[in-house]
Amino acid sequence: MQFRKSIGTLAGLAAAATMVVATAAPAFAASTGGLTVYADTVTDQGCVQTNVFHRGVDGIVWRINVLQNGQQDKNATVTVQVKGGKTFKAPFNTKDGFYTAFWPLPVTQHTGTIQYTVAATDGSATGSYQPQFMVAPSELMIVPATYTVNAKVGAGAKAVTLFGKAVKAIPVSAAVDLVTSSHGKTSLAPMTSGTVKAQIGLEGNINAKGEQIVNKTVAMRYNASSKTWVGSIPTAGLKAGLYVVVVNAADHAAPANTGTGTSFAFTVQ
Repeated sequence: MQFRKSIGTLAGLAAAATMVVATAAPAFAASTGGLTVYADTVTDQGCVQTNVFHRGVDGIVWRINVLQNGQQDKNATVTVQVKGGKTFKAPFNTKDGFYTAFWPLPVTQHTGTIQYTVAATDGSATGSYQPQFMVAPSELMIVPATYTVNAKVGAGAKAVTLFGKAVKAIPVSAAVDLVTSSHGKTSLAPMTSGTVKAQIGLEGNINAKGEQIVNKTVAMRYNASSKTWVGSIPTAGLKAGLYVVVVNAADHAAPANTGTGTSFAFTVQ
């Protein structure tokens, strides 16, 4: 995911914004030495204002405005300092009319709330900004991503009827991808390592809690050439009926990014 110098034609930042859950904290200004600084956060996928970002999918964009003596200052040196050690430069974006910094979140980024400070200097004049309400609904928050799991079954070779064909084993495959979309362009990032399992259960066979009863569980492995996870369902001992296959995926991040896909897969006769 790459940050483009222009993230769209956007209006200048308002001096304050209304705070709602899952929306970035109000852009209250802070003036400590001649500069007044405003900031908010948006996604890199259409500049949607928010404080909640999915790792591996979203990139965090800071939009920053700096005023000196009531006038916009376009010559300041602006940086964003994330608590924990990351620092990002925020050059002035002439097209959009404010300073911008960008953080492409890796899929393994730690989750939870993140605190940050924006600092600006222009000669001897300085200013800074940080979110005013240090509570979860307004703090910058990073959450796990959800994989899209597209589960499919195909013909194999053991004694069941699969789409009218007698087979002995049933191959199952699943494309497990993070789906990102930016500026109208969609891209896929396949999960290449982790744990993927196919659970097979007789449709409608549920327990007292309303949960599907699993007849078999099959571990799947990643096939680099097809970019899918593959496995084989043994059919021995399966009763007659329509079976459903649920594929669960989890990567090695902590906590894991996960995903689930379901397919009405085959009929045993």
